[in-house]
Amino acid sequence: MIRIRKDVRSITPYRPGRPIAEVAREYGFDMSAIVKLASNESPLPPVRQAMAAMAEELGAINRYPDNDCHDLRLALASHLGIEPDQTWVGGGSSELLRVIASALGGEGTTAVYAWPSFVVYRLATVVAGATPREVPLTTDHVHDLDAMRAAIDDTTTVVYVCNPNNPTGSHVSSEEIARFVDGVPEDVLVVVDEAYGEYVTAEDYHTAVSLALSRSNVIVTRTFSKVYGLAALRVGYAIAQPETITELRKAQAPFSVTSVGQVGALASLSAVDEIGRRVGENADERSRMEAAFADRGLEYVPSQANFVYLRLGASTAATTEAFIRHGVILRPFGEGWVRVSIGTHQENDRFLAALDAERHRLASN
Repeated sequence: MIRIRKDVRSITPYRPGRPIAEVAREYGFDMSAIVKLASNESPLPPVRQAMAAMAEELGAINRYPDNDCHDLRLALASHLGIEPDQTWVGGGSSELLRVIASALGGEGTTAVYAWPSFVVYRLATVVAGATPREVPLTTDHVHDLDAMRAAIDDTTTVVYVCNPNNPTGSHVSSEEIARFVDGVPEDVLVVVDEAYGEYVTAEDYHTAVSLALSRSNVIVTRTFSKVYGLAALRVGYAIAQPETITELRKAQAPFSVTSVGQVGALASLSAVDEIGRRVGENADERSRMEAAFADRGLEYVPSQANFVYLRLGASTAATTEAFIRHGVILRPFGEGWVRVSIGTHQENDRFLAALDAERHRLASN
């Protein structure tokens, strides 16, 4: 037996939402009859401009991609109103999180984050040889920033704040984030993960980009996997001070962002009106779903993302199986909770029909 580190052997492997093809094979469905609401993906394909740019780029994939993502970083800088050297691109925001953990971790260090939250914080911390410190969410399923601040000590090198939070969809205000950063030691990096930031409609929410540009110990991560519909291409980016980015990039593998992904992301930035329309549609459908849950007397967490955290009361295995029988894939969580991604109007109707068929039976389990 090879000598894998004990802490790595203890990791529970990441389990994504089940692929449509896998469910179709196992349950005998036609793939077109399955609704996947498990992975917080966009229910819509990439925008037209991105599709055209990526198709043209396919003829050049015999060459390595631009390791500096020069054109995409210029476009991001223009889009955000910042400088190119304040941007950093990686293979999805998950890669950037892993690189950060690797650069700041090691034996004797700790990382602080809320729980439940994005599971990559835990995985990246352990693989980096650091010790996780998980701080429970409040009873309202929101980050307990005071408790997180209290969990920081001399061993802590990084703190992760997922805003809005995955899987709960809850958020903390911009003022709360600023106060939290003020209380964090200057040698501890605060990662504000805004993977779902484009979907937020709450008036008290604003991006933490200004904090990242004014503080050397703050970095904001984002992704093209969600609202831009490029999940399979793995393109994410971060905003921070140039010196912070320079040091963190030393731990990044070369060529982690494909040329197809780079041109697709760049072209997506120009589709401002279309992306705005998609954000509006998500907000409308999210409100419709939450109203449906309220009408049915179900417990849920008001969301600012493209998913809703919902309690059905049954075991996670029973819940998953029940909805798959209706051709609907959900993401189960502990203690009877599921995360339901916001799909198209028709997909959401499919979910609600399955919910009405199963909810009383599930609640009695």
